[in-house]
Amino acid sequence: HTLRTLQVKMRRALSSSLRRMCLATSEIEGATTTSTSYHRIVPSAARCLSGGFKNSFSSSSIEKEQQQQRKTKLSERGIVVEPGSSIAAEGVLGLNNLRDVPGSRKYQKRKGRGIGSGKGKTAGRGHNGQKSRSGGGPRLGFEGGQTPLRLTLPKRGFTNKNQMRFNVLNLSEIQRTFENEKNVAFSSETIGNVVTMKHLLAAGLLDRRTRFGVKLLAGNCKMDDIEDVEEDEFDDEEEDNERMKKKNVPFTLKLDIEVSRCSETAKALIEKNGGRVTKVHYNRLGLRALLKPHKFPRGLPKPARTPPRLLKHVDREGTLDLEERKAFV
Repeated sequence: HTLRTLQVKMRRALSSSLRRMCLATSEIEGATTTSTSYHRIVPSAARCLSGGFKNSFSSSSIEKEQQQQRKTKLSERGIVVEPGSSIAAEGVLGLNNLRDVPGSRKYQKRKGRGIGSGKGKTAGRGHNGQKSRSGGGPRLGFEGGQTPLRLTLPKRGFTNKNQMRFNVLNLSEIQRTFENEKNVAFSSETIGNVVTMKHLLAAGLLDRRTRFGVKLLAGNCKMDDIEDVEEDEFDDEEEDNERMKKKNVPFTLKLDIEVSRCSETAKALIEKNGGRVTKVHYNRLGLRALLKPHKFPRGLPKPARTPPRLLKHVDREGTLDLEERKAFV
C-alpha cells in the first residue's frame, strides 16, 4: 500500500512538471496547443514508473527530443542547417554552415609547450650541436666544405652600365589623345608650338617615373609607300601577323616634337605631314629638371653635354624653355 501511494505521488509530480515543460516549449516554438506533446510524453513516463523504473525517463531525453523537433521545423523552412550535415536539394545556405573542407587546414605544431605536446623541452632540436643554438646552422649555400655549385659554374654575360631604357610612345596614341576633346593639355594650341616631353607628361602620355626619355614609334600608323625602313616589329612571325591584323590608324597631325629617340617610320610619317622631329639628349638630372622644374627652387641646372658615344643618335642637347628659366632666375 505504501509503495502504491508513493508511485501515485511521483506520477502526479512528474505529470505536473511535464505539463509545465510542454507549456514553456510551446511558447518558445509558437505552437498553438500542447496536447499532442503532453499526451505523447505522459503515458511514456507513467509506463516507466509502473515498470519498476526499468527504463529510466530523464529530462535530458525530453530536451533532446524537443530540440530535434525544433531543428526539423526550422530546417523545413530553410533557416538552419545542422553543422556537418549536407545541404538540401533546394539550396539551403547560411552563415552557420560555411566552412572549409575537412582536412584542408592543418594546424602548425606548437613547440616548447610541455612534454605532452611531443615537442617540449628541446623542441625537436636535440641537446647539443650547432643547430641546437639560437641562430645556429650553416650559412646559405654551404655544402659541407666542398666547392659549392655557385663556384663550379662559369660566368656568362655582363651588365651594361651604359644601357638606356626609354619609354615607348606610339603615334597612334598621340592621334587618339589629340582627337579626345576632354584632354585640354594636348590641344591644337599645344600642337602648334614645339611639343616637348613635358607636354607629353601633362597629357598623360608619359610616365612620371621615366628615367632616360621617350622613344617615338609608329605603332598602328603605317605608310604604304615606305618600305625597307627601320620599324618597331618583332622577329617572331606569329606576333608580326597579329600586329598586321590590327586596324591602322591614320596620322594627320603636323607635329614639331622633341624626343630622345625616334624610329625611321615615325619620322617619315611626321615629315610627310609637314612636321619635324628633333632628337635631344637629356641626362637624368636634366630630364628631371624638364619634367619636374618645381623640384629645383634654387635654380635649374645647366644642360649636360652629349657623350661622344651618343652623338650619332641625337641632334642636339636638350634645353629648357626661356620662360621656365626666367621663372627660376
